[in-house]
Parts: sequence; structure tokens; C-alpha cells
Amino acid sequence: MTTHTGPDEATGLYDVARLASLLGKTPATIRTMRSRGQLPEPTSPDINGGAVWAQEIIEAFTAPKTGSIGETPCDADLPPVVDLFAGCGGLSLGFQLARFDVLYGFDNWPCAVDTYNANLGHPAEILDLSDVSASIERLAPFFEKPPRPAIIGGPPCQDFSSAGKRKEGARADLTEKYATIVAHYQPPLFVMENVARAAGAAAYNRALDTMREAGYHIEKIVLNADRCGVPQTRKRLIAFGTHSEALTARILNLLQENQSPHPMTIRDYFGNRLGVEHYYRHPRSYARRGIFSIDEPSPTIRGVNRPIPAGYPGHPGDTAPACEARPLTTPERAEVQTFPPGFAWVGSRTNVEQMIGNAVPVRLGKFIGEAIAQAWREQEI
Repeated sequence: MTTHTGPDEATGLYDVARLASLLGKTPATIRTMRSRGQLPEPTSPDINGGAVWAQEIIEAFTAPKTGSIGETPCDADLPPVVDLFAGCGGLSLGFQLARFDVLYGFDNWPCAVDTYNANLGHPAEILDLSDVSASIERLAPFFEKPPRPAIIGGPPCQDFSSAGKRKEGARADLTEKYATIVAHYQPPLFVMENVARAAGAAAYNRALDTMREAGYHIEKIVLNADRCGVPQTRKRLIAFGTHSEALTARILNLLQENQSPHPMTIRDYFGNRLGVEHYYRHPRSYARRGIFSIDEPSPTIRGVNRPIPAGYPGHPGDTAPACEARPLTTPERAEVQTFPPGFAWVGSRTNVEQMIGNAVPVRLGKFIGEAIAQAWREQEI
């Protein structure tokens, strides 16, 4: 039988047989991997009776892992980690760089799982974490024998309203479901990341109560990423807990102590690589400024990236005229989120921009992971 390790020459597509040949698997294994969310979403689920993938999607999936991601040694004295609501892997990568052994990531967004798998060197798969029973069943193998992994993650926060409105959307209870999983498996440590305003949401506080009732000593802190090695003003609420009151308190102390006294600017991070002194970030309304200097932190990276409109009126707070600025490119925005250069993004441009905007900045994850690692090692001395 003739084998093929490349796409069909006429269409540029990989079918199941060609993908199996490329990966050294059987077609049956490819179908199983697809059903488990361990492969990129097909370009089409049914052409001539089977799924097919575009060449560029498979090339991104099989590309060598970027930067030093696969080279960071793990510290066997630290607990391994499972990431729930992992997205494209910002928090996982941060913990990996802090020398935790991240075992697996889970998320329900196919392009985010595809991107995670294309970069981090360990598996992620699709899992509907809103189904608590199915999630508990899927996670069981990780907790059947020691060492029991820590659980980290960022349950989606889009449905927490602005402060004062207190209106919670249908997805807000995902924080409670995350807490139910933590309470069930009793990991040695949990970390839950969310937007700062979540602290006032009823669902968020019910989630914390669930984990307290399960025996966790919990602390929470709002971290601004620009004091944690990220060239971006981005405030995030970090809740964490262990079964030791002293250990939890020490982690909080380190998170407070280790912050930089000065915010990191774009120039601090990029130097002069951008080739501009000012850049455009599309404002939510023209009542806000749109032009920023590289000598300040970036405003929060959102999931949209637009050119400067021809009719942009300017704003008194702009640091330069619009003619002296340009928008940041997609790779530049990913670097502002402290993803390493060359990180492979898998998906449409719209989805990639959204993944970048949704992600936990890698260096923020690393900052959190390093504080936990230091406190963990101290208790072992």
C-alpha cells in the first residue's frame, strides 16, 4: 500500500489516511484522537466520507515547540498540575516556566485546544467543564495514585457585570462548577483566576465557600500584570488555597512582596523592536483615548484589533497624532501578553485575536507559579 506523509497535491488537504501516515498512527487512532479533542478541528468534517484538514493547520499542529517551552526542567518536589478552562495555555505555560510539571489542559473551545497542543509539549483536550459529572469522571485517572496534582484555571468571566450592576449571566456558575471539582478531588493546591470585579459576584463567593467547606484555607489578591513582568495594565483576581493556613499565608506574602515597585512599559519589554514611539489601540468609545506611548504599559489587551479609522477624531489624552501611530500586529499583541515569539496560533484571525485577548499573560502565570513554588519548597525544608 502506498503511504503519503504530505497533503493531497491537488487540494492541499490531509484526510485521515494521510494524517495517520504523517503522525505514524493508524487511521483508527486518528479517529480516536479526533473524538477526544486531541487533534485540530477539521477544515471540513465530511468530504468524500471523512474529515479533512488544511495543510497550514497541520503544519502549525506539528511544528516544533517554540522558545524554551519544552526545555524547562520540572521540579519533582512540586506537585504536578492540571489546568481546567485552560484556553490557549497562558497560565499553563507560566506554571511550566516556573518548573511545575503541567500534565494536561482542558477547555471546550476547539481552536484554543488546538493552539495549546501546537505549543506546550503536553496534551490538551476538549472537555465540557459545565458537565460536572463527566468532568469528574474524566479527571479520575489523575487522582488515582500519588502525587495528586494541583488544579489551576480561569473559569470564564465574561458574564460578570461591571461593578455596581451585580447582574450575572448564565455562565457565571462555571466558577461554582470549578469549585465543585476542586472540593471533590481535594488537590493539594488550587488557583482560580478571574477578572477583578468578580469579587463582588454571588456565584464567585459561593464558589469560594464551597472550597472553604471542603477544608481549604483561601486567600485572594488582585494582581496588576504590569507589576508582575508584563508590559500591560491588566488587573486579575487570583484566589488560591491549600489545606495549610501557614502555606496559604506564605504564598500571599510572596505575591505581595515580589511585585515590582514600578510598572513595566512597552519599551521595557520590547526595547525599540516595534520601530514606533506610539501605537493605536481601538477604544471602546471615542470618549477614551486611542493613541499610547511605548513609555507606558499597554492598556488591557482585548479580543479585537482594528486599524485606525479614517474618521478617528483624536483625544486630548492621546500621546501623539494618529498619523504618527499604527496598530500593533497580532504577533505583537501576543508578545504584550508575553507569549514567546513564534508561538503557533491555530485558527481564524478573529479567533486568534480573541484567544490572545482572553489569555492569562504568560509572565503573570509564571509570577504566580514562582511564588507558590518558593512557598512550597520552604515548607519542605
